[in-house]
Amino acid sequence: MLILNNGLIVNGDGRTAPFTGSVVIEGSRIAAVGPADYTGGVGDVVVDTGGRLLMPGAIDPHVHAVAPGPRFASGTPGVSVEEALGNLRRHLGQGHTTVVDLDGFKVPDETALVRGRQPVRVESSTVHFDPMFAAADAADGAGLTDLHRAMTARQMTDTGAVVIGEVGAGMTLGGGGQDYMYIPAAVEQATGVKITPAQAKALKYAVLGRHIRPGSPDRAEVAELLEQQGLSGLIAVDKTVTLIEESVLPSFQVALDGLVASAHLAVELGVPTLVHNSAPSDEAARQAASIAGELFIGGHTNHGTFSAEEAVENARWIREHGGFVEIDTFDAWGRKELHSTPEHLIALLQEDLVDIMATDYAAGHWDGMFEMVDAVARVGLAPLERAVAMATGNVGKALPRVGADRGLLKPGQFADVVVSAAKSPADVQLVVVGGETALARDAFAALAAPATPAVTA
Repeated sequence: MLILNNGLIVNGDGRTAPFTGSVVIEGSRIAAVGPADYTGGVGDVVVDTGGRLLMPGAIDPHVHAVAPGPRFASGTPGVSVEEALGNLRRHLGQGHTTVVDLDGFKVPDETALVRGRQPVRVESSTVHFDPMFAAADAADGAGLTDLHRAMTARQMTDTGAVVIGEVGAGMTLGGGGQDYMYIPAAVEQATGVKITPAQAKALKYAVLGRHIRPGSPDRAEVAELLEQQGLSGLIAVDKTVTLIEESVLPSFQVALDGLVASAHLAVELGVPTLVHNSAPSDEAARQAASIAGELFIGGHTNHGTFSAEEAVENARWIREHGGFVEIDTFDAWGRKELHSTPEHLIALLQEDLVDIMATDYAAGHWDGMFEMVDAVARVGLAPLERAVAMATGNVGKALPRVGADRGLLKPGQFADVVVSAAKSPADVQLVVVGGETALARDAFAALAAPATPAVTA
């Protein structure tokens, strides 16, 4: 057995206040959780955690590029196995012991290439239905093969997919994917100049607005932006308007149709749908929520296209119709390139409208879930037990196929445990997945070596 003594236990249910105690792991499961220290027996590994935090491993319900195969709702060519494994190592280092791959066009054989080669549990999703294929083809579709196109959502859920999603995504609904992928690529092809995601977003808003409404471009603003970005003289205003419209609009309406179709499919298959929730997709997301009810998850409801007030109104609608509200870290604590402020996140937490958290992708620069837990608890937006639940037990409620045996520190659950510094959930020092040490840092480094009878940390 592995016995973790003298820890501050946050069990993931969102209700139980943190308490000093121990977690006993036998095989791949948790055998006991309680306030007493356990002495163990011959051959047991007993660890004094020194008052550090003991939490369930985070369940990240919204990730990308963790297996080879087509990425995003646009079906763009995917990453290599090596890059996917590198992304999973980063998730592990952030305390994420389960991730849900929302590149929903992948097939089981592709996900199988990363399972077993590293410790993080990788769950799959599906968007194998007509409007999503049409949206992908309108935006990109270069990564889709006959094998992907022959797959159905029912076949995927029958073989283990835990959610329909990500339905829409920024690549097909005028979001961040357009800002860091498609618009910069189109501008570079036309001018030879590579612009930043922030510059692409500014051009997009000048042409289509936050809500993606064609027909009323602000040509004066476009001209000013071209001057600021060093593009004046390389591309005309009208050409820029056309370029933005041709990048964003072809997939837009059919992707909105896909949000609504996914809600009907969720009811039919009995699995949740997780949709790209943003100002451009607000109306379709609300319609989908009214259909799917508790099978609806509004992805990244703190999306930057919303105003804070719009995000709160949208979240209230989802809650009133029985759905789950997700907030995402993006890169708001680290790189701050795509999402530089937590304003929307703060507004949603202040109104008690958040159910779960995730990371999304942020062009490969996502911040960890326990970084958000740390920030939320540190400034008093939610008590620690509730913040941890948003990353663990609550995700299990939103995704029942995942949550049956993960997300809580209680007997019978998988032994997915994270040990962090006492005052910093983000300072992940030990990660146990299925009873096996998957990562050991600092005082726990000895656990990465062959087991010894006792360890004092």
